This record gives sequence, structure tokens and C-alpha cells, in this order.
Amino acid sequence: MVDVVLTKQRIEPSETDRLREWCTEIRERETEALATLRDEGMREEAAFVESDDEGDYLVYFMKADDIDAVYEAFEESDHAIDEAHKAVMRDVLVSGENVAEYELLYHLTTSK
Repeated sequence: MVDVVLTKQRIEPSETDRLREWCTEIRERETEALATLRDEGMREEAAFVESDDEGDYLVYFMKADDIDAVYEAFEESDHAIDEAHKAVMRDVLVSGENVAEYELLYHLTTSK
């Protein structure tokens, strides 16, 4: 069975634009980003910004055969883009706050 994960974490006040700039850079470095996803065992990844009266949040969608293996591979990665990603996330996300994870009720896909 495939792991499908959705998470949400608060963005530091005034750091949303920096996060958007980093995500633009990821899109510009797509070949490199896709190579790291393949190395980690990630099938799909998408990032969104959610905004409400409390602030902005980074929402991640991930799909992998084994999400725990993906997390471990990411932490051990020596890809330059992964090192940069870790640094940006440390700066733009509120530290010490729990990441919200959502209960998967179902996931349908037409692709294999």
C-alpha cells in the first residue's frame, strides 16, 4: 500500500514571501529536485500556503511507498538542494510547534 501524507505547519510571520521564493527556485531546479525525490523514494510531493486570521501555514502533500524511509533518506541526503531546503525550512517555519498531520480517509488515483 502507498503512504499518502498531508501535513501543516505554521510559517513564521513575514517569512511567507521567502518561502514562496524558495518554492520558485525549486521549480526552476526541477531536474535536481526530481532526482532527490527519486533517491528518497518519494512518488509525489506538493506544497501549498494556507492563510487564515492566525497567519500562514505550509501544507505538504506527499505520496511514497514508505514515508518513514523517505524521511530518513531526506535527513541523510547530501544533495545540495536538500541542504538548502532544510536551511530554508528551519528559518521560515515556526520551530517547536507540532506539525499537524491529517488522518487519511481514502486516496484514489488513476495512475499506477
